[in-house]
Amino acid sequence: MLSDVDALLFDIQDVGVRFYTYIWTLYLAMEAAGEAGVEVIVLDRPNPLGDRMDGPVLEPALASFVGLREIPLRHGLTVGELATLFAGEFLPRPPALHVVRMSGYDPARHLDGYGLPWVPPSPNLPTRETAWAYPGTGLIEALDASEGRGTTVPFRWAGHSALDELAAVALADELKRAGSRACSSGR
Repeated sequence: MLSDVDALLFDIQDVGVRFYTYIWTLYLAMEAAGEAGVEVIVLDRPNPLGDRMDGPVLEPALASFVGLREIPLRHGLTVGELATLFAGEFLPRPPALHVVRMSGYDPARHLDGYGLPWVPPSPNLPTRETAWAYPGTGLIEALDASEGRGTTVPFRWAGHSALDELAAVALADELKRAGSRACSSGR
């Protein structure tokens, strides 16, 4: 498949979450390129969620296209850093890899700290707020519930047709009285 390819260029925005599949497309492309002896060039992009790592590391037995390797749920890496990790730690035959680094990038700074406009990496992540909510509410995709995909506010709410809203409110009130509190997206 790659016999007539001199180099493979990857220039796609990630959102910093393990189950966002663009990074696994990169992984599989790097795997194929390594086997074919094709160089991979990655144009690095900022991680819109910054460099913070959070959440459980994937258990190998649970690997699928929404998580092929053992990285945290919120990985804190740029696309170039992920490519370097894949080549150095996970791929048995890594390709020749060249990462074109960003100039002036501070990994401790969130993407919104640069004053750049938000460019949706996917129709389902139309705003910065949806990207911030995605690590938490994106987990709901594996359930028989809605995370708002297809609405104007994807990943900012969740629901289910069988949800008893009065019971949910009562539970939230009970948890609040017990000392629990709602949390922001971790910024």
